[in-house]
Formats: sequence, structure tokens, C-alpha cells
Amino acid sequence: MDIQNAKKEDAKYLAFLINLAGEGIPHYLWSGMTRSGETPSDIGIQRAGREDGGFSYTNARVVKEGADVVGMLLSYRLDDPYIIDNLDDIPEVVRPLVVLESKAPGTWYVNAVATLASHRGQGIATGLLKDAEAKAIVHGVTRMSLIVASENQLARGLYLGLGYETRETLPVVDYPGCLHGGSWELMVKELSAA
Repeated sequence: MDIQNAKKEDAKYLAFLINLAGEGIPHYLWSGMTRSGETPSDIGIQRAGREDGGFSYTNARVVKEGADVVGMLLSYRLDDPYIIDNLDDIPEVVRPLVVLESKAPGTWYVNAVATLASHRGQGIATGLLKDAEAKAIVHGVTRMSLIVASENQLARGLYLGLGYETRETLPVVDYPGCLHGGSWELMVKELSAA
């Protein structure tokens, strides 16, 4: 499997896949950012094409088939300390996610991992997660973290099988197009350099 750094021209794929991984929350948020003539997907592509910020192609690793991205993982080190200035300034739907992130300061955070439906079951997500773990170790980080919906049994099973453990939970805030209810689970994995 050829895992490579994403490029700016991959932004349209990243926007699609981040929305898939984010269970529709990105599209919901992008809908509130559109201006005349723009679609939520246009906003996602613009944001993925930025040079900085958490959701930037610079933080993404991808698997391609030809020129098409078929899987991606977006990850980076969380701030330590992780300070939330004003929770009321954060959209309600993502507040639980931000609070859970703050419970894992300094970890290598997997913001999103997704594979096109046509390419699932081929080990792409597993390969991307192992790649992120190797990147964390290179950066001197000893713990991974991610957040998953408790009702997303397929993703939860993958993470549990790779050694992630649930540390904290908060209820999912319902939003239009919400795929899973239940709780958001902060999962953490201890890494070894060996």
C-alpha cells in the first residue's frame, strides 16, 4: 500500500472523505458558511486546500488509485496544554468533541480516517492508522487519540482491535443528517517505540 502526503489538488477528495468520517457534521457546518453561489462542498474544498489549520491537506496522508484518493487520514499533535477559550463560541454540535479532545493533550490525534465504500475491507484504514502511529513516534509522541460514535460499531471494532481504549464519553448532540446517536467516545492508545 502506497501511503503518501496529500497534495493541495487532493482537496476535493479530502473534503468528501472528511465529511464521511465526520458523519455529516462537516457538511452541516459548511452549510452555514456558504455565500451566494457556493455549496457546502465548495467550502470544504477551500478549507482542505488551506496551508494551515487542523483540516488542511498538510495534515493528511492518503492512499491513491491512479490520481484518485481512495482513503485518507488526517492527524496532528494536540496542544499541551489544550485550552478552550470560550466553549460558547464553538458550534453546539462539536462542543462535546472539543471537550473530549481537551482530555488528551499532547497526544497524536486522528481527526479523521475514511475509505471510499468501494475500497473498504482492503486494510486501507488499518494501514493509515499504523502510518499515523509511526509518524507520532518520529515526533516523540507516546499516545494516540481519536473520537468515535459509540453506535459506529464498525469503526469502534477497528480501533479496539488496534489497541485503542475508551477513556471518556459525552453525548452526541443531534444535528440534521445525524448518522449515529449515543455517545462520542475518546479512545486512546499507548505507543511503544519498539
